[in-house]
Amino acid sequence: MNTREYIESGILEAYWAGGLTSEEMLEVDRMADQHPIVKSELEEIRKSIQEYGQLMGKGPDHAVLAKTIEEIGEGDRFRFMESLNGEEPEVIVKRVNVVPVWSIAASILLVVSAGFNFLFFTEFKKAKDQVNELQANMEAVKQDQLLLADLTKDQRMELDYANLRIAHFLNADNVHVRMDGLPISPEAYANVFWNTKSNAVFISVDNLPEPPHGHQYQLWAIKPGQSPIDAGVFDHNQRVQELKVIKGNVSAFAVTLEKEGGSPVATVEKTFVKGFLKKS
Repeated sequence: MNTREYIESGILEAYWAGGLTSEEMLEVDRMADQHPIVKSELEEIRKSIQEYGQLMGKGPDHAVLAKTIEEIGEGDRFRFMESLNGEEPEVIVKRVNVVPVWSIAASILLVVSAGFNFLFFTEFKKAKDQVNELQANMEAVKQDQLLLADLTKDQRMELDYANLRIAHFLNADNVHVRMDGLPISPEAYANVFWNTKSNAVFISVDNLPEPPHGHQYQLWAIKPGQSPIDAGVFDHNQRVQELKVIKGNVSAFAVTLEKEGGSPVATVEKTFVKGFLKKS
């Protein structure tokens, strides 16, 4: 049994309620010495007892007190009441060993009180378990709400991306180039929109693998007879991005994997996707 199961077994409540044997109480003391969490829980229960006692009052239950007094001889009733009121009764020294009547009465009250306390702590533990269960349920609901919020946010971003992509497709000034995956990444693809009036270049990051740490994708414009022209690095996690302005007779676009920050020269052997402009 681990410490959590030990605490939840109810033995700590029984410890304070007087429902354990001497051996069991010693075992609780040993567990409290060895495990700070058990000691802390034991102290918390003790404080709860004190708070409960303050709320319920310090005097004994009147019904229990009346029943106990009836069982005490008439001659000892006065001394018993004095003991409950905190007054010192007159002590008569005798040669024989006699158990004081007030201690018997106190024992009776202790037994009755122990039974009541055990019942109280049983209910207390049930209420505590119910509170813990309610808190767990509230936490689960909170997590569900967070997941729903994240899902809604993702769906909104997807919708915004779709609307922006459609806008680029429908723009008559844009030239659309689909870049398909090369042998290094056959499943990859992306789209470029090149505005023939402003010469602005937009890239739609559709399906590119996650770049390794310290690397970044870079777009290149390819013109006949020239080395690839840097069109800008882009964020792999952002769907549609505006990159650099490219002018001139462009025949194709390609994406390579470069070190973070980009490269002035394309690493051709790390070309992931490439697409050609349609000839008019």
